Amino acid sequence: MSSAEDRFRGVFALLLTPFQPNGSIDWQVYERYVDWQLAQRPHGLFASCGSSELKHLTATERVQLARRAVERAGSTPVVAVANADPETASHEHELARMADTGVSGVVFIPPNGMGTDQDRLGEYFAALAAKSPVPVLLYEIPASKPKDIAPATYGRLVRETNVCGVKDTSGTLSGALAKLEAAPDGVLYQAVAPFLQETLKAGGNGVMAIVSTAAARHVRALWDAVRAQEGEQARDLQARLTFLNAILELGYVATAKYLVSLQGVPMGLTCRTGSTLSPPAAKSVETWYDASGKEA
Repeated sequence: MSSAEDRFRGVFALLLTPFQPNGSIDWQVYERYVDWQLAQRPHGLFASCGSSELKHLTATERVQLARRAVERAGSTPVVAVANADPETASHEHELARMADTGVSGVVFIPPNGMGTDQDRLGEYFAALAAKSPVPVLLYEIPASKPKDIAPATYGRLVRETNVCGVKDTSGTLSGALAKLEAAPDGVLYQAVAPFLQETLKAGGNGVMAIVSTAAARHVRALWDAVRAQEGEQARDLQARLTFLNAILELGYVATAKYLVSLQGVPMGLTCRTGSTLSPPAAKSVETWYDASGKEA
């Protein structure tokens, strides 16, 4: 892996999008949230992603979110999805707009339906990557159907194009490690919190998990503990993040926004996805924060 691509290793914190009660983006809170995320010491930020409610943002909003994150991040790398429009014909233009924000890398997701033919999907990614002025990452975003990128497809793209990594959402350790084996020089981001420690110990070199939206310092602490071979601390952090992952899924992304608000960022619970915070979910978030969230 080149030194330029090496900057994409590590914990990339996913960014939520705060909304006003009327559904418009709360830019003041977003900038405060980005600053708060940077203070958690992630290796990078992932703006305009699934956790940002990507499919419910306009193209202009996606670009603005990335641009503002870049402006505040300084030397910290920022990546963002650059092909979210439903029409593939617009993706080259969307890519150019996103690259112009100053992001360190762009992220491509499988267009709906294209993943049924992995050869076609690979050709699509390769052609779009050839237009990118910055390195490319891939993301098996759950909102795409089918979302899966076959290990062979990914490995070929790493060898033959400027694709340098993938966010694996297979939900299995074997699925992640198959991609790592297919492209040992690429960055393998584990997206599923229960498998973070195992993936990192097996050679995985990146994290992009929903727990990083509201507990990135714990994820970074786990990364550091695994690297330092501090087994007991790593196991404790893994347990905390596994429990948090289950809690967030009770009403994601509202649960993550609530956990952020408990930590001093005045983020409301309005979600364009329609996600809401039930009383049991709120109590679970509060319990986790009281027991684990104040430590790292």
